Amino acid sequence: MLIGLTLVLQAIRVFFPIPPQVNAYLIGTLIHMMMVVSLVMNGMTTAIVLALILPLTAFVQGQVLFPIFIPVIMFGNILFLLLVNRWRENKKGIFLPPLIKAICMCWLGWYALVLIKWNGVPQARWMMGAFSTPQVVTGILGILLARRLIKALPREYK
Repeated sequence: MLIGLTLVLQAIRVFFPIPPQVNAYLIGTLIHMMMVVSLVMNGMTTAIVLALILPLTAFVQGQVLFPIFIPVIMFGNILFLLLVNRWRENKKGIFLPPLIKAICMCWLGWYALVLIKWNGVPQARWMMGAFSTPQVVTGILGILLARRLIKALPREYK
């Protein structure tokens, strides 16, 4: 059910015209929140399935412009989940997972572009910008929202 809800939240941009910057930060925050909620409520396996599906649906929706970035985003999402899980009860778990995810995605994304000789393509370089600050901001906000949501849930849902 959480996977379905997350995919619906990701599709908000398809049904409602949202300015690109608001879109990136709003949807990104909700997606990060749902990945953490899925991790806590259903475990790592379900969360990883979600982490793998999300970039594919973002590509279909036109948010990921180049297929070469799909595995980069998948890797970043899984790394994010592993780090959130490692530091779940720690303040490090709020800031480090999004920061490390962004650094790794930028490095892997740039390496992928160089590998296929697209590092000079303006649209590809623009897409790389989405791997930096937005990932950190939406990751932190998503973790904070997820922690609040999980804390507010009745005991039988935790």
